[in-house]
Amino acid sequence: MVFATVPAGDLVFTQGGDKVKTHASSGFGHRLFCGQCGTPIGMKFDHQPGTIDFTVATLDHPDAVAPGFHIFRASRIGWFETADDLPRHDRFRPDTRGLEGTEPAA
Repeated sequence: MVFATVPAGDLVFTQGGDKVKTHASSGFGHRLFCGQCGTPIGMKFDHQPGTIDFTVATLDHPDAVAPGFHIFRASRIGWFETADDLPRHDRFRPDTRGLEGTEPAA
């Protein structure tokens, strides 16, 4: 799933914002989803309260957002391989703010 990150106050819903629900899905974050149909919308991470990650597929024009890297590569499905030369990380990026020890040492 492709996510983009923006300052928390910059995410604006043009439709259905009143239907957005949250669920504490881990010890460090909350998932946002449509309470009517269940579509995944995004993530709020406790260690990065100033930002929100949202699913690019929910945009009217998702092609306008190009990826910059891949994370959680270690847990990808075995038959899938990305077809680009973007940086890859087994878990989080090494420079993830507020989360210590997120990337194994090289």
